[in-house]
Amino acid sequence: MHKKLFLIGMLMALLFSPLFASQSLSLEQALQLAKANNLGLASNAIDVAAAKRDVDTSWNLFVPSVSVSLSNVGRGPGFAPAKIPNFDFSTLTFVDKEQTFSQQGLGLSLGVSLTLNPAVKDQMDSYNLGYQIQQVTYAQAQAEVERNVTKLYYYLLMEAENIKVQELNLELALKQYEQVKTKYESGFASEMEVLTSQLGYEQLKTPIQQAKNQYQSNLLSLKALLGLDLQAEVEVSGDIPAMVKELEVSQLREYLQKSYSLTLIDLNMAQLKSSLESNKKQALFPSLSLSGSYDISAWNESYSNTFSDSVTYSIGVRIPLDGFIPNSRTQVGLAKLQDSLDKLSLQRRQALQQLELGVVSRVQGLNMLASQAELANQSLELTEKLYIMHLIQYESGYVSFLQLQEAQNNLVSAKQNILGLEYQYVSGLIDLLYDLNIQHTFQAKESN
Repeated sequence: MHKKLFLIGMLMALLFSPLFASQSLSLEQALQLAKANNLGLASNAIDVAAAKRDVDTSWNLFVPSVSVSLSNVGRGPGFAPAKIPNFDFSTLTFVDKEQTFSQQGLGLSLGVSLTLNPAVKDQMDSYNLGYQIQQVTYAQAQAEVERNVTKLYYYLLMEAENIKVQELNLELALKQYEQVKTKYESGFASEMEVLTSQLGYEQLKTPIQQAKNQYQSNLLSLKALLGLDLQAEVEVSGDIPAMVKELEVSQLREYLQKSYSLTLIDLNMAQLKSSLESNKKQALFPSLSLSGSYDISAWNESYSNTFSDSVTYSIGVRIPLDGFIPNSRTQVGLAKLQDSLDKLSLQRRQALQQLELGVVSRVQGLNMLASQAELANQSLELTEKLYIMHLIQYESGYVSFLQLQEAQNNLVSAKQNILGLEYQYVSGLIDLLYDLNIQHTFQAKESN
């Protein structure tokens, strides 16, 4: 019995162990999951599909309005019934007879109407512009999701590296504590050195735990962005992009016009122009109205026959005149649309200036971070040499343990400083690439 249970347990472990295995996730896989599972993008995709449906069905502007109506007309007395004279053949006299309720008949009507105006063409163009706006809005939302995922992904890589540095430092502190303790037991170290090394070792545990908690918190945020189960075991893996020593603003100016924000402003301006032209044509150009109806009437008491039908048609041209009156409501409405178009044009110029200013500021910041990182690497080399010298001198008895511990702390701080500069650079570079909408070009270069 126990052997059977053991065998079943082994089979279950083999069957379900892959479900609980840690999943290594690359940046490309993370971006694919985000685009596939993000709820915000799914909502934007519905807007794109709706705008595409408007374009595909824009021909219905030429479909006439069709209606069918069925009516029954009756007539009867109210509070004072009318008296209708009737000839009585038995007495050869007219006798007044009160009116009673009578059914006049049953009517069926089929009506068709259509109004045509030169503004129909502009309305169809507005559907196409609306579809383009939704496409760009979706692409912008997708780029924003990619930006957030990429920055969070590289932050987790940096934080994992930071945890490794602190854990190595903790292991080194433990070894030093054990060495000092051994020396103390042999009479070559003081009790103060033992307590100092022990305190230094214990103090390193709290920052490591805080870093691990921060890592897990941001890992949960990444899982939420990717639409993964929050209980799933996920690990990030990849390389940190190298820094560029000198970025040139002149090389990036050509990409300013590719920004999603400027593209949306351009499309909104085109849509507003189309709306202005449409309103002008509706207000100033004649409209052609076509209508027709076919009516059927059965057992109508007003006619001698019990069935009758009729056909009615109408062709009319409507010429609006109020649009030609100065300061009329039509003219004022058109002037407001033109004002909105002029304001949007100024907003585009302002957005372009702000974008260019932001690019210059980001490039300057990135170049400064690259310079700081180069100096930090040089400082790290010196700090490593100083630490090795302190370690040799401590073992030889020339420096105290406090001096060795200070050199060790300086070495860890130098490594953490480089990690911080690298993340700031990567974060700023990601923002720059996505602001200019050239992130895919950069990703292609990275993959090659």
